[in-house]
Amino acid sequence: MLKPKYYKDNFRLAYPIILSSLGMSVVQFFDTLMVGQLGKVPLAGVAFSAAITTIALVFGQGIGMALTPLVGQSYARKETKRISLLFQNAISLNLFTGAFIVAVLLLFVPLMPYLGQPDEVIEAARNYFIVTAISLFPAQLFLAFRHFMEGVGNTKATMVIIISSNALNILLNYLLIFGAWGFPCLGVLGAGVATLIARTLMPLAYLVYLLWHKHYRKYFKFFSQENLSLHTHKIIIRLGLPIAVQLALECISFSMVTIMMGWYSTVALAAYQIVLTFVTLTFQVACGIASATTILVSHAFGRRDKTEVSCYSMSGLHLSFLSMGTSALCFILFGRQITSLFSADIDVIVQGAMLFVVAGAFQLFDGAQSTLLGALRGINDVTKPMKYSFLSYILFAIPVAYCLGFVVGFGPCGILSGEALGLMLAAILYYRRLRKSTSAMQL
Repeated sequence: MLKPKYYKDNFRLAYPIILSSLGMSVVQFFDTLMVGQLGKVPLAGVAFSAAITTIALVFGQGIGMALTPLVGQSYARKETKRISLLFQNAISLNLFTGAFIVAVLLLFVPLMPYLGQPDEVIEAARNYFIVTAISLFPAQLFLAFRHFMEGVGNTKATMVIIISSNALNILLNYLLIFGAWGFPCLGVLGAGVATLIARTLMPLAYLVYLLWHKHYRKYFKFFSQENLSLHTHKIIIRLGLPIAVQLALECISFSMVTIMMGWYSTVALAAYQIVLTFVTLTFQVACGIASATTILVSHAFGRRDKTEVSCYSMSGLHLSFLSMGTSALCFILFGRQITSLFSADIDVIVQGAMLFVVAGAFQLFDGAQSTLLGALRGINDVTKPMKYSFLSYILFAIPVAYCLGFVVGFGPCGILSGEALGLMLAAILYYRRLRKSTSAMQL
């Protein structure tokens, strides 16, 4: 039986990350709520745009996430100069990654009409997509600061910055979408502009905090031109790229579900956007637990403590089951009521209620796969999980979703059920990998 200490340590680190991540999802929540007041076509446009930009966002997050276990292992060994070296090179790498992501997304704009979506949805999405794509550059820089701080065990600074910026984002949403208080009425575009402003301020706020705080200012003292090295960039990329690909594969799978919903009908796409908003919201709790698990496992791995690697992994999994089980019950019992908050269209409400039942069914698997991946990242085991993601989300989930939705004729619920089965397969494979890796660990 695990000691209470392992659960307390995880929760102590997890709750600021959870609040930070929930804060980001709350912005999506209000985007959906406010844009939903404009009608189902603007709402579908935001859903379509988010399906694409989210892939790029999570890819960039994956590159940034490599810094947490690398810094965490060095922090456990009190290697200050090594931490500084990793931090400086991560900033450089994230700036390049952010510029690359924005360029690719902007080149994608002319291709949007060829993805089988209704013309009015493409028109509603285009400008919002462009502005949101540009906002990913400052977001990528912010991730370098965030994952450095998580590596040294500080998760509260990120929480304060994200919650503050998100409060600003929500206020700007109201002002710019509806043209309140004399601001221009930009509609859907206003939500994108609000996001760009908030994401630009986040890394600036973090930089000021790090330079002001004497405990973290010391890491900048070791910054130098000589420290920028291709070798260190390769170390981060070697760990970060498989994480980025794994996250992108999962996101691609969910995005294909979004696109297939659009193939089915605008009503299905609008309803799914509401469901996805809440699925993303509850998933942030699992992500917070997973991130805390990565930090704790990486520290234990740095101390060469095999027992604690296993204990922190399992305590994180147990906490994930508890949180996601609760959200599953809420989705199944109150799906119709939740949907009706976002749309007055009776067809959207009925469709959303059915999709919430399916979403509730896969909550446990979604949380488990995230937390298990967090533990694997803590011990630098990322290549095999990436391959499992390709198998689960691309080779399995997408074809099954299409078959259940269109061939068998189960419609939108069939499409989402295919994704649920992919999450279940991924969780099983990750669990087997974690058991094998910890059993074979030589510390």
